[in-house]
Amino acid sequence: MNAQDVALWIGIASSIGGAAVGYGTLTEKVAALEESTDATYLESRLTKLETRIEDNDIGKIGKEIEQLRGQISSTADKVAGIVIPSTGEIEADIRGLETEVQAIQRQVDQLSNRVEVIGKPKNPLL
Repeated sequence: MNAQDVALWIGIASSIGGAAVGYGTLTEKVAALEESTDATYLESRLTKLETRIEDNDIGKIGKEIEQLRGQISSTADKVAGIVIPSTGEIEADIRGLETEVQAIQRQVDQLSNRVEVIGKPKNPLL
């Protein structure tokens, strides 16, 4: 056996030894972790996570969002349907009505004068 073969065998043995040491260290760390963590604690955390996931269900939130969108759309349609008249048009209508009322008042006054004339006796002594 020459020096090159010996070096090869030493390298193989070192690799196997390193793998064994690494496996042993990993196994020891896993065992220590299992000992330090209580199973019921892990189960309670898992239950809490499952509850949070159910509470935050994306499908449920999606339905609620769609319902809100529908309500917003309906409200927007109702608001768009509200007709607010122009105050300028209302004021013009009021002025027109005031003119008509004044004209009617003049006619009433004229008719009132005629009634007085008709109602007066021709003989002032009566």
